[in-house]
Amino acid sequence: MKTYRWFVITALVLALSMPATPVSAAGSASITLTSPSPNPGRVGSEVSFALVLTVDGINPGVTAAEIYLDYDDTLVAPPASPLGVVEALPDFFGVSNISLNEVLPEAQCPPGASGPCIHLAVAGPAQTTHSGAAARFHFRGIKDGNACFRLLASTMVDADGFQVTHVQAAPVCVMIIRTTIDGTVKRQGTPANPNPGGGTPACSEVKATSGALTVGPVFTDGSGNFKLTDVPSGAHNLHAEYSGYLASEKTITISAGGPPFINVGTTTLLGGDVNGDKSINILDIGKIISLFGKTGVPVRSDLPDCTDPDEPADINDDGNINISDLAIAAGNWGRTGPTLWP
Repeated sequence: MKTYRWFVITALVLALSMPATPVSAAGSASITLTSPSPNPGRVGSEVSFALVLTVDGINPGVTAAEIYLDYDDTLVAPPASPLGVVEALPDFFGVSNISLNEVLPEAQCPPGASGPCIHLAVAGPAQTTHSGAAARFHFRGIKDGNACFRLLASTMVDADGFQVTHVQAAPVCVMIIRTTIDGTVKRQGTPANPNPGGGTPACSEVKATSGALTVGPVFTDGSGNFKLTDVPSGAHNLHAEYSGYLASEKTITISAGGPPFINVGTTTLLGGDVNGDKSINILDIGKIISLFGKTGVPVRSDLPDCTDPDEPADINDDGNINISDLAIAAGNWGRTGPTLWP
């Protein structure tokens, strides 16, 4: 009996002193959202961020993920872009990934939604240890404020169809700001109208165009000043015009991380383009001579509304077609437009 007890004790001591057999650590997984870019974003421009899946030691491998993304639809909206609000990326599942997405009304979103939500499902070959972007979200700023994006719900599934425990993404936010362009447009020969508000540099039309997008037009005030708001990032053609004058233009580029206010300086429109063909020549002089001496002609720049009709032969808007108008046009003989905005 003593021999048996001695054997058991010895065996137990030896067993406890042997190195323990290694045990594989449980796998880990997470879903994250990258920081929106650019930050700040701009009203009228796009911000984007990615959905990143990360797995480590998940066996038999993650093959699908599903999320519901909440966003503030008072500040941002899906863009009018060929990519749409969701762009599938091959960084996690590879080029053979499968994705489906839709914008759901609030009633069809998980609890806690502040409005519409994005429903996204992605799937592909099993990934046991990997990290990569599975999709990119694109939104357009529509109002200034702090826009946040958060996951209402998320699911990861392995190759056997079982759910994988994972860390859910923290919310990400982007500040949406307005970009305002301001400057001054003067007109040669003004002010000349003795009437209150008349003959000022008011009512010149200013707009910014970029491809099919146009911001404006707005009208200059009694000092010739203007403001264009909500101008998106990118290159824009800034254009100022008034009847009887050559237009003035310049190219401006608004960078994604640039300042919210941009002053473009002052331009002076040259008078004499009476017929609006962008050239001051004998046709314009002939038009002025044919109306020479006429009084009480319409003046558009009589404030406050800039909706009055205008007689372009009355270049300086004094209500009379006379030697002053002829002198302005003759002094600009041969000039063409649009002229360069300094």
